[in-house]
Amino acid sequence: MIGQRCPKCKSSRIRRGYKPTPLLFRIFGIYNLLCDHCNLLFTGFAVPGTLPKHGSNSKRKKKATERQSRKDASPGLADKRW
Repeated sequence: MIGQRCPKCKSSRIRRGYKPTPLLFRIFGIYNLLCDHCNLLFTGFAVPGTLPKHGSNSKRKKKATERQSRKDASPGLADKRW
């Protein structure tokens, strides 16, 4: 979300926190948020769908599939060991 900042370190690296947010808060767009820089868990306003969910590791999964596809594409290089 544009403009969302950590209240402690002012970092913009914010995502939804691990604690479950009550339904009443989620209706109004208030979520438990987590700062990736200082690891502060705080409550704040976020438009649904604008922040990554907790435990989101899509980059890690993407890199793993890229490595696997490269390994499958060149089996001759993977078999050579010095």
